[in-house]
Amino acid sequence: MDAMTRSKGGRRFAAVPWRLATTASIAIVAYAAMDMCHEVLGHGVATLLVVDVTPVSLTTVALNSSGAISRWVALAGPLANVVLGVLAIAWFRRLTTFGTGAFFLWLFATVNLLNGTGYPMYSGMLDFGDMAVVIGGWEPRVVWRVGLAILGAAGYYLSLRIASVSLALRLDVGGMAREAIPRLTWPSYVAGSLLLVAGAAMNPIPSLVLLAGVSGGFGCMLGLLFVPALTDPAAVGATGEEPWGASWPWIIGAVVVAAAFVFGIGPGIALHA
Repeated sequence: MDAMTRSKGGRRFAAVPWRLATTASIAIVAYAAMDMCHEVLGHGVATLLVVDVTPVSLTTVALNSSGAISRWVALAGPLANVVLGVLAIAWFRRLTTFGTGAFFLWLFATVNLLNGTGYPMYSGMLDFGDMAVVIGGWEPRVVWRVGLAILGAAGYYLSLRIASVSLALRLDVGGMAREAIPRLTWPSYVAGSLLLVAGAAMNPIPSLVLLAGVSGGFGCMLGLLFVPALTDPAAVGATGEEPWGASWPWIIGAVVVAAAFVFGIGPGIALHA
């Protein structure tokens, strides 16, 4: 290996940690945005439209309310994720370039879709969560739970297929090899899931660390790790490297978002006395 080759190899190796840091930072912002869309745009807006339901406090794992138990308020969280996921993936598929902004849009779309479709599967299997509230009182309960689980599993797989194909096609257009997909999905999965667990750990109810943090992060978002398996081999002639290095706006933004998410919203924000 000559001096020039060693120099280029060294620069590429040195850039890897910064690429990973940038990718993880994008994931932190995307996961936090997905979570708040679920709680605020979903549950929160629904409480304003439903009579006899008053929002009391906001945490990273729930929008607590007082008054009547509403199926519509419970449904609004997962529904908001699905709607936003569909809109975001449609927008992503119209892009002609691939950079940090495009990756954020794809990841935001994907985690919204996985969260929205994962809820029926989660509620059906564990009889807990938003969709368990939606079917509350409906009999035979076990049939409704099985139906939820099947519906959620089908939606989850379909969402994952659409997200995987959309990402692969965009990488092809941008000249980036599909072998790079694990370098996008693994850091995103780990960083985003740790954020959700950290936010849940600040909740006054300790059991929610497992029921909401771990299951919602490492459990519900597990599909991200299967994105490479759902795409064909790399396009011929692609470079295989992410088109970004250290992006300080994303890194600093992620630090601010994580701090606000974990230490600000995590313990709870009072909304109504």
